[in-house]
Amino acid sequence: MYTLPGTCIPPGVECFLSFRLRATFSVFLSCFFLMEELSVQTLSQVGTELGMYDVGVQALCDRGVQKIPDKYIIPEHDRPCAGNVVSTGHIPVIDMSKVHGVERAKVLQQMRCACEEWGVFQLINHDFPENSMQSMMEIAHQFFELPAETKMQYYCSNPSSATRYGISYNAEKEKRFDWRDFLFQPCHPLSDELVSTWPDVPPSYREIARKYAMNIRTLALRLLAMLSESLGLYGEYLAYALKEHEQKMLINHYPPCPQPDLTLGVSGHTDPNIITVLQQDEVGGLQVLRDGLWVAVHPIRNAFVINMGDQMQIISNGKYQCVEHRAVVNSARTRFSIASFYGPSLDAIICPAPQLIDQDHPPQYHEVIYGDYLKAFRAKGPNKKAYLQSVLIK
Repeated sequence: MYTLPGTCIPPGVECFLSFRLRATFSVFLSCFFLMEELSVQTLSQVGTELGMYDVGVQALCDRGVQKIPDKYIIPEHDRPCAGNVVSTGHIPVIDMSKVHGVERAKVLQQMRCACEEWGVFQLINHDFPENSMQSMMEIAHQFFELPAETKMQYYCSNPSSATRYGISYNAEKEKRFDWRDFLFQPCHPLSDELVSTWPDVPPSYREIARKYAMNIRTLALRLLAMLSESLGLYGEYLAYALKEHEQKMLINHYPPCPQPDLTLGVSGHTDPNIITVLQQDEVGGLQVLRDGLWVAVHPIRNAFVINMGDQMQIISNGKYQCVEHRAVVNSARTRFSIASFYGPSLDAIICPAPQLIDQDHPPQYHEVIYGDYLKAFRAKGPNKKAYLQSVLIK
């Protein structure tokens, strides 16, 4: 039997294995040594056979890939160089420090306009502990700097799994992958049992992430009260509509890409929840769609990007728009973002608020159980507004 130089199958084992198993063993060793020799080769031709996509884009970068694999190349009309990108748009900025003073009505009106016209705004002076924001971003960097074999302990391709390290939203169904690695974890209700499912490396990860999740929940509840009032509803309406609530965190890691004009960090989509609280680093890359053009959301120090999700559009009966957004990558710098998704509990029944319905404003959406909505969303993948349109009353 042929074996690679320097390798052998112990005699006792060889007499036990069939010829087919011995051949399979040799093929495995061949693949292993071939992978070691791919440091500067394009992996697009051999990636599928060797399962190279399962290791993530950071591993591709570490191997010195100069041409991205075909799996990451998106259709030309979806590429960031398609001619429909602007960098001079002005995303609304809301100063949360003024909401408790004499300018409260003005701030709520600004929020209403931002949600009606954009579906997104940047939030400043929000009283979120700055050290919590910094610590969470630092520990995110440390996690993705861990060896690949350590991170892969948390790998799972199933989008319905709780805590998971991944390289694609739904790796088993998607034809194209985004140029990112990510860590996804549930954050509510925040119990010791839940936290035990999070990564335990770096050693301080759980403690830092737990404090961050608690601070996000406090901020999200304040935002929901403001959004309720801006819609003309009583302050607790949205919080009540969500029942027991759901909160999840997604850490996105976008390594430098050798061909950033051929791919995206995250393809265009809307979020299925009610609001998303996003912390960007200083690199930038987030874009939102408005009037057919992609507008860059330039980072503001210590600001959060707040975008409306599908459930906000349903509850507001279409007054507030869920925003389609995406992330672009670059060839020079690594980018990180931390997204906190706040939404209903799975058994919550979501429908347009009765106070926003009258003869001139009939209901635009069917009521839906959030768990059913989320299940269908995951099955379809984050495909723009595909599933939201399916609950639209024709």
